Amino acid sequence: MAGNIVLALVVKIGEYLVAPVSRQFGYLIFYETNIKNLENQVLKLEDKKFGVEQLVVAAETERETIGPDVKRWLTAVNELSQEATEFIEHEVKANKGCLNGWCPNLKSRYSLSRKATKKTQVVEKLSGAGNFPRVSYPEPPVGMASTGTRGFKHFESRRSIMKGLMKALEDDSINMIGICGMGGVGKTTIVKEVEKRAKEGNMFNEVVIGTVSQSPEVKKIQGEIADILQFKIEEETELGRSRRLCARLKTIKRILVILDDVWKSIELNDIGIPFGDDHKGCKILLTSRFDYVCDDMGAQQKFTVEVLPKEEAWNLFKEIAGISNDPSPTTDFHCTQIEVANECEGLPIAIVTVGRALRAKVQSSWDSALSQLRKSIVKNIRGVDEKVFKSLELSYNYLESKEAQKLFLFCSLYPEDFDIPIEDLVRYGIGLELFKGTDTIGEARDIVHDVIDYLKKCYLLIDSERTECVKIHDIIRDVAVSIASREEHSFMVRCGKALEGWPEKDRLKNYVVISLKLNGMHGLPGLELPKLQLLNLDCNAGLPSIHPFDLHRGMEEVKLQETPDSLYQGMKELRVLALSDMYGSLPTSLRNLTNLRTLSFFRCRLIDDDASVIGAFENLEILRFADSCIKELPKEIIGHLAHLKVLDLLNCKVERIYPGVLSSLSMLQELYIGSSFKRLGDAGKEESMERTNAIIAELASLSNLVALDIDLFNIKSFPRDWVIEKVKKFNITVHPSSTTTAWPYYPLPNELNLSSLDVTDLMDSNLKMLLKSTKILALESQLRV
Repeated sequence: MAGNIVLALVVKIGEYLVAPVSRQFGYLIFYETNIKNLENQVLKLEDKKFGVEQLVVAAETERETIGPDVKRWLTAVNELSQEATEFIEHEVKANKGCLNGWCPNLKSRYSLSRKATKKTQVVEKLSGAGNFPRVSYPEPPVGMASTGTRGFKHFESRRSIMKGLMKALEDDSINMIGICGMGGVGKTTIVKEVEKRAKEGNMFNEVVIGTVSQSPEVKKIQGEIADILQFKIEEETELGRSRRLCARLKTIKRILVILDDVWKSIELNDIGIPFGDDHKGCKILLTSRFDYVCDDMGAQQKFTVEVLPKEEAWNLFKEIAGISNDPSPTTDFHCTQIEVANECEGLPIAIVTVGRALRAKVQSSWDSALSQLRKSIVKNIRGVDEKVFKSLELSYNYLESKEAQKLFLFCSLYPEDFDIPIEDLVRYGIGLELFKGTDTIGEARDIVHDVIDYLKKCYLLIDSERTECVKIHDIIRDVAVSIASREEHSFMVRCGKALEGWPEKDRLKNYVVISLKLNGMHGLPGLELPKLQLLNLDCNAGLPSIHPFDLHRGMEEVKLQETPDSLYQGMKELRVLALSDMYGSLPTSLRNLTNLRTLSFFRCRLIDDDASVIGAFENLEILRFADSCIKELPKEIIGHLAHLKVLDLLNCKVERIYPGVLSSLSMLQELYIGSSFKRLGDAGKEESMERTNAIIAELASLSNLVALDIDLFNIKSFPRDWVIEKVKKFNITVHPSSTTTAWPYYPLPNELNLSSLDVTDLMDSNLKMLLKSTKILALESQLRV
């Protein structure tokens, strides 16, 4: 009976599904088949493992060297086979349900069937990887070095340093090691390889790494180390945090702490790193551009990384630039290529960026590049070699579009080693009308993602470990800041430490882009900035954090930050205003910003009841209140924000949204709400649900809405007259109590998270129309029989 009901529901739901979502329901139907398939594939994998092991035994008899890929495969097979067997024996067979399987637990069967399918895919993939053409190699003659993999291991000059480093790590009498060398020479690459080898060789129980940078932020370094160790530091004070981290590190018998990019001597105790007699199992490896820093820190052994020798530099340059190994050595073109490579003077970062910029370029481009490298006037930047500067400047000049150059310079607006949200670059670019010919936010976002990929391929940007973010090497950022500060760009960037004094008025009037860190908003002068188009202010340097959903905690500090009412009076050309960690009220001079197109509040606490000033921005296209607290979305918005395309309220506490506000945003394309509706005011759950349902009913009138992120109490909140299939990108959660605060995704991942609902309610809701375009389906449902 239960099986027939399930089958009928699956058939009905299947009318709305296409792969891959239909697989989710197939897990229920093909439960027995999926379990049996896993058992068969595990047996096949065991058979293949036996054959490979016989070949290994024969090779060892002949004293041949077993391939490392073969060893890794056999280890992986043993682990996976054991895991699959335990799954079948302990989970599947122990979960037959009531009456020996006649009345099964549907949720459990779905979960087990899905797990079995995923494990089968892994088993099949691993089995296919076991088709080795050979499992061993003749042992090399004594003294013959094996060929290194791509990277510094190609080079003899780096191999000797690696050998010395690994030997020092094994020496118990050495507890601090220093690596020094000029910026861009490859120190970070070396420590990344050390980290990898130390882990593979099980030399330490844990290996952690923290980036110090020119302006060290102790809290950030502590957070990086804690994240690697997967524990959270709850304390707010520096002393409390350092004690907590120190106590955690002391529980690890042997640990390697890598501190990258140290500019001056730092106190390990301030961070919470136990050292010496305090923890003899803790070894420190640090990198610095300056030899004396290693000495000041007490490094017992020091390794200096020099530029690449001429032959190694040329080989790397040929590889990056795509130069043939056997060109005619007498041609002018080849001679120019050699001279360009020589201008890089063996610096890996210069070789890589210049080589990539000139790859596949004609001879005239190479001639021009050589001239630029020889003639460029370099602004002195501490810690950046002249050749590095010239090389990176050349790479910037050779970027294929103005959009790429502009977005690259935007990346200089953030502090060193910062995870730069790609969506920030999207919204800044839209505010400055950088993307001509685009009609939708999605089109602009696609352009930015394409440009970011291009900048990565040019080695000007690097991947971030945080989703939807990108990073910029500190040296490349230094050069970007220098380029951006030139008269033709007119950027002012001071985000390493809080601004101590404003430049002279004559200089201020020419700035087009300003990014600053401030010690609060109090005492700021009224500024005449007639050309300013983008203003990015981190307003909270030096002030304690305030709890996201408690406006009263820390109010003593908040009162210090009252923004002068005249602050924005002289910024009439401003297109983009981004404020973070601002606590206070909105000054009336904001009304002067009639050209504003992007307005972003991040982690801001607006304590004034009146936010009606927002209604003055009739050209506004993007409005963001992420991670912020505001009293209300005021009724003054109605009829005034006719051009608004993006409203972002993710993780925002908003106490009131006036009726008619959302429905008035007729041009809205993207709405990011998350669980903000669940936090409306201080009302009880029932009253909050009523308010939410009334507001959601307004969404049905938004005919241009194509992206939606929302978290709801009940699936019945969705209006029946909403043509929801117009929504192409979405992240929708239906759960009575969830208030998730996940890191946002732009574009949205097309995810439906449906919990604690009746499946029949899903079929009665027009939400089912989104199933065809759903890529991620999380379903925890009940069955009404």
